[in-house]
Amino acid sequence: MLLDPEFVQKLESALPSSENEARRAGRRTPRSESLFRLARRSEPTRKSTRLERLLIRLLRLENTTLHVLLDASVAMTFSGYTPPEPSPKFDFARRFTAALGYATALREQRFEVTALSPARGVRSPVLQQPEDIGMVLHYLEGLRAGGTRNFAWALRKRVRRTSRRSLFLLLSDFRDRNWEWGAPALLTGEARIVLIHLMDRSEMGEGGLGLRMEDDIRQRLAELAQRYQLEYLIVPTDTPLEEVFLHAAGER
Repeated sequence: MLLDPEFVQKLESALPSSENEARRAGRRTPRSESLFRLARRSEPTRKSTRLERLLIRLLRLENTTLHVLLDASVAMTFSGYTPPEPSPKFDFARRFTAALGYATALREQRFEVTALSPARGVRSPVLQQPEDIGMVLHYLEGLRAGGTRNFAWALRKRVRRTSRRSLFLLLSDFRDRNWEWGAPALLTGEARIVLIHLMDRSEMGEGGLGLRMEDDIRQRLAELAQRYQLEYLIVPTDTPLEEVFLHAAGER
């Protein structure tokens, strides 16, 4: 199970559906509505992490399709060391995507997942209303990492099918050196992209062959993000997802 039932209940309480929010907003006077908006858009009540600030913005989106591009290659199940060690990056990515999908469903916004791997080319059902979340969760629970990745091929193929205003979240450890060949495809039209770099905490130190490789990946990603004006953030796999999502939902 990707989402804990208790977390789901807390998220539903912290993030009422758009229909319920509209009903409550209709009962407010213009002054109280203005104050409500001011409170919603004010700075968080405590210092937030970059991930929390990103989620707060995502949960404020309206009339935008949110696409999660999830690296489902077998390499996501191992760390960057030699010999490789088991890594929770793929499972973390699925849990993050499930939580974001559920929160998006409560906001009644469009949401879609694509697993980026030659072995997993099928997209999830498009989430357009809260009742669709079950299909998306079923898709994520059935995903298994497999095959090698080719981001240049997968990204270009995926974006060609995107016509409406969209925001892409690319979740990966970015260990495929050819992935940036496909990144410019996401900059066409009105699409925007956020690079979410998943790393084990042990990969974030200094020294050693594997760690020097991680440093090189981070530098290349930062340079690419600056060149194309992309948003880039590193997310450790030990991040307490439930706490982060609940805080973002409360601050939205």
